[in-house]
Amino acid sequence: MTKSLLSEDQLRRQIRIRLADGRLQPTTVGVYKVYRGSGRHCVVCLHEIAPNQDQYEVRGIGGVLLAHKACYVLWHEESVSAMAPKRP
Repeated sequence: MTKSLLSEDQLRRQIRIRLADGRLQPTTVGVYKVYRGSGRHCVVCLHEIAPNQDQYEVRGIGGVLLAHKACYVLWHEESVSAMAPKRP
């Protein structure tokens, strides 16, 4: 679990906004590696990924992006939703 002060719905809204304005890349490639947290910050909630947490490594444009497991799941769901064709 993350240390985010936001609820899941609030975090989802933030992800949608950041995907839409380009501050967060969509997770088109998926998870590259999963390992224990390194103390670096999650690209989704911006909090530290502690050594007792799973850290998901995602290949992105220009490098590797890191996320908590729970944050990655929301990020991936919102990425898929954002890329789906819009119905009229």
